[in-house]
Amino acid sequence: MILFRVSYRLRAHHVAAYEKVFAERTLPLIREHGLRFLGIWRSLVGEAQEYLELFEFQSLAEFESQWRGLGADPRLRSIFEVTGPMVENESFSLFDPVLREGGEDTPAQ
Repeated sequence: MILFRVSYRLRAHHVAAYEKVFAERTLPLIREHGLRFLGIWRSLVGEAQEYLELFEFQSLAEFESQWRGLGADPRLRSIFEVTGPMVENESFSLFDPVLREGGEDTPAQ
């Protein structure tokens, strides 16, 4: 299993518009492409308007295939034309499990 994390910040005056676009346009597209979207969170403490999205993939190959497919969809590019100016400090990370609750332990190599 691989976890993919997307984090970013929004300016306060973009929060409502961004969340509406994400719920109405981005999330249906994510689902249509078959990605396992674990959720989106907004910070309560710390950086104001910091967002975190988490996705789960069975392998790096699955991540590359599905993420590439989503990224190539022209509807996503259309969404980015709206949300791109709202987002700042975007970062992406892939995580490989070391220990999981209820799962097999994967020791560091």
